[in-house]
Parts: sequence; C-alpha cells; structure tokens
Amino acid sequence: MPSGLPAIFKEAPANADNSYDFIAISNLGLEQHEMPSQPCSEQETGIGKPIIVGFIVILTLMIALIVIGQNFIAEANKRLHTVVENQNVKTHLANTIQTALAQRALSMHAVSVISDDFDKEAERLRFDAFGAMYVQARDTIESMPLTAEEQVILADMRQSTKVARPVLAEVMELALSGEQEAMLEKLRSEAMPRQRRISEQAAAFIELQQNQAAKAMHKADASYAQTKTWVLILSFCTISLGLLITYFVSRRVSAQGRQLATQALYDALTSLPNRLQLLERLERKIADVRQDGGSFAVMLMDLDHFKEVNDTLGHEFGDQLLQEAGARLVETMRPDDIIARLGGDEFVIVLNALSQENVAKTAEKVLACLDQPFQIDQQSIDVSASLGISLFPEHGQCPSTLLREADIAMYVAKRSGGGFALYSPEQDKISRDDLSLKGELREAILNSQLSLNFQPKIDHQQHRVIGFEALARWIHPQRGFMPPDKFIPLAERAGLIGALTRWVLKEAIYQLAEFHAQGHRLSMAVNLSASNLHDPELVDNIVALLNETGIPPQFLVLEVTEGAVMSSPSDGIRNLHRLAEAGISIAIDDFGTGYSSLAYLKQLPVDELKIDKSFVMNMCNDDNDAVIVRSTIDLAHNLGLKVTAEGVENRDTWEILTTLGCDISQGYFMSKPQAAERLGQWLTESPWAVSEPSVCPDQGFWLKLESA
Repeated sequence: MPSGLPAIFKEAPANADNSYDFIAISNLGLEQHEMPSQPCSEQETGIGKPIIVGFIVILTLMIALIVIGQNFIAEANKRLHTVVENQNVKTHLANTIQTALAQRALSMHAVSVISDDFDKEAERLRFDAFGAMYVQARDTIESMPLTAEEQVILADMRQSTKVARPVLAEVMELALSGEQEAMLEKLRSEAMPRQRRISEQAAAFIELQQNQAAKAMHKADASYAQTKTWVLILSFCTISLGLLITYFVSRRVSAQGRQLATQALYDALTSLPNRLQLLERLERKIADVRQDGGSFAVMLMDLDHFKEVNDTLGHEFGDQLLQEAGARLVETMRPDDIIARLGGDEFVIVLNALSQENVAKTAEKVLACLDQPFQIDQQSIDVSASLGISLFPEHGQCPSTLLREADIAMYVAKRSGGGFALYSPEQDKISRDDLSLKGELREAILNSQLSLNFQPKIDHQQHRVIGFEALARWIHPQRGFMPPDKFIPLAERAGLIGALTRWVLKEAIYQLAEFHAQGHRLSMAVNLSASNLHDPELVDNIVALLNETGIPPQFLVLEVTEGAVMSSPSDGIRNLHRLAEAGISIAIDDFGTGYSSLAYLKQLPVDELKIDKSFVMNMCNDDNDAVIVRSTIDLAHNLGLKVTAEGVENRDTWEILTTLGCDISQGYFMSKPQAAERLGQWLTESPWAVSEPSVCPDQGFWLKLESA
C-alpha cells in the first residue's frame, strides 16, 4: 500500500493531506477576516482618552484625601493644645496655693500687731478662708490626671501641710491670747520655715507645669510640621507618579494603536503583508498598470506536505518553517515585488512587468530557493512547493479573479507534480469538476452511497483467517468506480474525513457483529487518519458502537500510520491511550515509511506493526528488502508486538515470511478484498477459512488454494 496514504483508505497519494483546495481562496473578501481597511489611529482605538480621564479622577480623589488628612492633623494638633491648656489650669491652681500661703502668712503677722479683739477675730477668719482656698486648690489639682513627677510634688506638699498645720494653729492661738513674744518666736522659728517649704513646693509644681507645657507645645508643633511636610512630599510624589503613569499609559495606548494598525496589514508570524494589505496593493497596482500600461503576474504558492510536517514535528516547528520560507522568498525576490502570506502555508508573490518566459524562470527561481533543506532545531527538513500563476490583464481584471485563477493553476501544478503551472481557461473545467466531486462525495457519505470491502488477515501458524481489514470503496452513479486515491484527498481537503471515518467505523463494527452472530470469532481492522486521532469524540463514539453491538473491544483493531502516531503528542497520543485502556488493539500501519522509531513506539500502547507492502512485494528479489523485513520482525517481537505483512502476492513470499516468524499476512495471494455480500461464501469455501489449524499444510491445501 502506498506509504503516504491517509490511514483510512490506503491508496491515496503521499501528498493527499496537503493538496491545495482551490475554493479556499476563490472567494477572497473582507467577510473572511473582519479587519479595518485603514490603519487604526489612536483616536479610533477609543482607549487613550478614557484612561486619561480615569487618572484625572483618581488624582482628584487623592488630592481630596490629602486635604482631609490635613484637616485631621489640624484637629489632632488642636487636641494637643487642649492638653496644654489643662496644664495651664494646674499652673493657675498652683499660683492660687502660693497666694493662699502668702495671705495666711500676712494674717499671722497682722494678728500679732492688732490690739482690737474684733479685728483679731476678723483676721483669724481671713486666715481660715485662705486656708480653705489652699485646700480646695490642692484637692482640685489632685483630682486631675497627674504625671509621676506631679504626684511626688503634691505628696510632699500634703506632708508639709500636715506638719505645718498644728504649728500655724498654735501661732494663731498665741497671737489671739496676747502672748506677743512667744508668738513671734514661734512664727520665726517654726511657722515661717514650714510655710516657705510649702510655697517652694508650689513653685516647683508651677515650674514643672511650665516645662511640661513647653515640651508639649514644642512636640505638637514639631509633629504637626513634620506631618505636614511628609503629607506635602507624598502628595507631590503621588501627583507626579500619577502624571507619569498617565504619560506612559498614553504612550502605550498610542503604541497599541500603531500595533493594531500593523496587525491589520501584516502577518504576525512572518511580518509579511497579509491578505488585507495584499488586496489593497493589488487594487492600486491594477489601477497603476491600467493608467501606465504593462502587465504583472500573481503567483500563489503553498508548501507540499506541510500538514504532514506540522502534524509530525509540531506546530512550533511548522511556524519556524514558515518563517524561514518567508525569509527565503524575501531574499530571492526583487525589492519592488510584493510578497504576502495569506495564511497557513499559502504565500502570494506579485511580479512586476515580466513576460511569460520570464515569469517561468522566476517560478523556477522561487522553487529553487526552497530546495535547500531547512535546518530547524537541529533537524533537517526538505520541503517542496507548488506554484500557480495568473497574469494581468490576460487572465483577470480584479484581485479576486487573479487569485482564484492562480489558485486553480496551483491546484493543477500540485496534481501534475510539475512544480508550477500557468493558468489557462481549460483548467477551470478541472476545478469545477473537482468542486462538483466534493459535493457528490459529501452526498455519498450522508446517504451511505459508499461501500466497504474486506480483506482477510491470515495467521501464519494456523494457516487460517483471523480477521479482516475494512477498506472503503465508492461506485459513483455517473463516473463509475472511484479509486481511493481520487476521493480520499477530496475528503481530506473538504473536511469530510471525520464523517467518512465515522461511517466506516459503524459499517465495519456492524459487519463484525454479524460475523460473531454467525459464530466466527474474527477481528476487524479499521484505519484512522491523523485528524481522526485529534477528534475529542473519537473514543466515546467507538466505545458507544461496541456497546451497542455487544462486540468485545479486543476484536477491534485500529490502524494508524507512523505520521499519525508522531503527530502532535497531545490529543492524538492521549486518545491512543484512551483507546488502549478501553481494550481496543492499536496497530501501526505502513511501518518503515515514516519518521518514527521502535524506541519511541515502545512508549505507546501499540500491539501490532504492519510492514509496508513496498518492502514485502520485492523481498524475494531484493536482499535489502528482505533484510528490512527480517529486522523489523525481530525488533517488533523483542518489543512484544505482533507483525503483519502487507502485499503478499505469491507463495514464495508467504513461506519466507513464515520462516522469518511473521505472525499475520494479507495480500492477493490469500484473497483480494471481498464485498460484504461475498464474505459468507468465502468463509465457507476458502481453504484459509475452512481448514483446520495446521503448522504444515499438505499439498492438497495448496492445490485447493490455487484452484480457488
């Protein structure tokens, strides 16, 4: 079977996955990409002004908060002043104490010199009144909040008062009784010293209040000044920072506006003009050529097998390949030529004022620039391209027509393998037929107009059939038999491969259920493509079919090519493991023609390797093919895998494979693919189906096989 065939049908050409669909670009228009026709200006982005207004609002709020903070600080300062005023009250009361003490001392002296008894009594009452004033002032102070130093002074004052009280009372009694000399002696020696002691304590209390008030005021003023300074500094920094942010945000918005304008006109991956800019420049070029005369050519190019490279090595590798390809085109073409990327692996080159002969030479030059292997991530990859060329004004008068006709020509070049093709009107019919065939294929899938053939798989040890492989066939109502290499690429390009695979799976599993109902415990192999492996519903759909038909999962074998297995190791590998966990067998189809290695396959849930028929068919005549087959069988067995050989077309090949230890074979020697309605007869009459298991079949077996 051809090695490049998509896994489900076997006979498609190697580039089937990547054949260019000419209708993909035939209706180029802005409806496919909602992109502005003019560069986006800063005003059109609608972002800059709202951000600036928002920052102004924020700054206004911050300024308001600063003002409120200043007011709060002022209130705090006011409260500090209130504390200081309380200290002033204490000072006033301490002065009252001193005044009372001084007046009592005067009263004692006055009593000693007054002769009239009534005046003496009045002076004594005055003495007592100032004593009460002293006590009241002292008690008031003691009732207020006091510091430790104040408490010490007041305690000393109270103690001194306690000591002085009886002495003062005795002095007054001596003065009232007329004992002048004794009173004066008592006054000088005891009363006045004690009075002075109390007065000194009051003075110390006043001085303490003054010092505390001064400290409090100084602290409050310093704190207020410091806070005010910091608030002003922070306010200045905040406003400056806000303005700075506004400035940079405004610049960023402007840069984004310019970036949006660039993105609207340039491809982000390759930095080449994109579809929109290409259309605009083609419009201008057409207008210029119409005015000045002359002609130009439009080349539409895509990379052959790019999808295979992308799926096998990953999208990052594919992106780098596109970047390198774009760079080579820029280096190869003239500065005044237009080079654009339409998307995917599609590039457009607009050539100025060239004849058809020169256009052909330029096309060869473009293809030659891509011939050198690409070195990406220490890997070498060979990539070819297909080119379609249309000319203005011969082939079209508008950009969409020129691109459509270049697309048709490229499709012709891809099918013929000629590298490039110049558009001709005859190609339109081919393209229309291809488009019509896609629609008919879609209808055939939806209406079950396809059919399945089944090719037996024969066990080498038992010499009997152990299963079948399901192969799709299409008998077109008007066109007749359509070979797989004709309609499979259409299914891939038209996005029908998923629906086609689901139909094949359903028909094959139902046929398998019929086998089991008849007592034939056979397996059924169905091919999957790389895109099938990335279908998130694949596993659930297959399990549902098995449950619906009651088929044990081990009787279903899903075959995938090496390229499909090696594709993006995310969804594809995850689905393979899910299928294996469900009990379904996995086989690697066309082994030996892809990129994989047995060391890599060892990490995958693979049960079987199928050796590609290109090695099997010539192994009797080609020692190299025989060595490859033998080595593959040995290595696969060492990994615990079964081996199936495809393309067995004679007895010699069968016997060599048996000698080499091959497990299973299929090919025309045993049986061609059979239609479903003939399977019953084949299972009844074929020696491979009715014979008893035998290690060495007799001559009668081979004669019966030859007669069949």
